[in-house]
Amino acid sequence: MTTDSSLREEPQLTIRPKPSAFFLRRRFLRTFGPALVLAVSGLIVLLVNGTVVVPFQQTLVLRGKMGSKSDLFEDAKVQEILMRHHLRVHVTRTGSRDIATHDLSQYDFVFLSGEPAAGLVRRSRANEWTGSARQPFTSPIVLATYRRYAETLADKGIAAKPPGQDLYYTLDTDKFMQVMKRGETWDSLGVRDHGAANGNRVLAQTSNICDSNSGATYLILLAFLENGRQVPVVDPRPAGAPAGPPNLSDAKKLASRLKPLVAAQGFPSSDLSESYANVAEGDKPIVVIYEHQYLAMQLRAKAQSGQPDHDRVLLYPKDNILTKPQFLALKPEAERLGELITFDPELQRRAMELGFGVATPAGSTKSARLYDFLRGQGLPTPETADNDSTTPLPDNLVLEEMIKTVGDCP
Repeated sequence: MTTDSSLREEPQLTIRPKPSAFFLRRRFLRTFGPALVLAVSGLIVLLVNGTVVVPFQQTLVLRGKMGSKSDLFEDAKVQEILMRHHLRVHVTRTGSRDIATHDLSQYDFVFLSGEPAAGLVRRSRANEWTGSARQPFTSPIVLATYRRYAETLADKGIAAKPPGQDLYYTLDTDKFMQVMKRGETWDSLGVRDHGAANGNRVLAQTSNICDSNSGATYLILLAFLENGRQVPVVDPRPAGAPAGPPNLSDAKKLASRLKPLVAAQGFPSSDLSESYANVAEGDKPIVVIYEHQYLAMQLRAKAQSGQPDHDRVLLYPKDNILTKPQFLALKPEAERLGELITFDPELQRRAMELGFGVATPAGSTKSARLYDFLRGQGLPTPETADNDSTTPLPDNLVLEEMIKTVGDCP
């Protein structure tokens, strides 16, 4: 049988559309669409805020050496702010004088608690690059104590609590020094009238004077008083005397007289603010710390309990010494960090939350902003700190001689 080829059907070719990408298919969109929309929205927010850029941009790691001001860089919020500026900071904590007298070649910056230590660093690096000094914060030294001891001093007219104040006392530094020189004990002053018994001598405990700026600053205060309210100076040379090392015999004699008032209780190496904040009163009824350390403790207490710690109080010396922390960049790349901690609004506010006085405007010695902030947090302001009278600093050579004599430092 012959098949007519004209009746044979032509083969048909069906062209199907290209499959959609898996993430555009209905089943995928129904299942994962809402989560995808949320993720994209979050990405847009991160891009707007600049946060998402951090992992994709190079982060500069800076290493610094510093004393009590390391509280700032160890704070999680400060670390977060710096990361948004692509900076990560690692700090080695030690006393300011210890910083100034040891090798700094492995560090990018130092943050010293006062001008004397900064001067030592500059002299030791006379032939190396060092950035300009920045003073982002202020913080005077204070004598932290407990209410019963402050009231004992007040009973004898050595301290006074200004009207309306609760946490802050003014200390008559001359009278306090005379009590120490007489060798009085807390029992002999009458601390038992306030519910305590303590046969220890009336002294203020400092951290290791060989290492710390706070200890050296307290020594400056005592030396100023002992020297008849005169700044200790290098002894003048007799006319016609040959040139040679400076004559520091008077500074050494002055320091020897002060040594029993400073070194009698030994020198703990740790930061005294930690033991004061966390340990009940014991063998250190009065400790020398920085104002910011006390204020930070009270801000934490207020945040946790709604009330400040009324048992821990401050004695502001009538002869105030306002320490001026010094940030020094040792390498050019660290200059940016100094600029940020001095001018960045977020970092300034966080510094106040940690108790620091923000040194604005430039060159100011007190921070009205800090006291406004404290009032905003429901804490009383230390109005006695509004007294801008400051004890003048001696020459670095004189101070070094006194430190070595009192602390038996190498």
